[in-house]
Amino acid sequence: MTTDDPQPNTARARGERSPREGRPRGVSRLKVILIALIALAVGAFIGYGAGGGPDAPTELQLVTTLPAVTVTVPAP
Repeated sequence: MTTDDPQPNTARARGERSPREGRPRGVSRLKVILIALIALAVGAFIGYGAGGGPDAPTELQLVTTLPAVTVTVPAP
């Protein structure tokens, strides 16, 4: 065993900088909100165009011919 003083165990105690220091923080909250609003506006514009735009029909009708199926189950 040695009689040396114990060395600090953590990087902070040794005076080392954390990996985050000096780096940009990333995207700010304002930029995220602006990107979300722009995406919402683009989606609304695409939906408006997909719905027919200014010439959209006033009433949509879906007409299909479904075959009638009769199932007969014999009594036990």
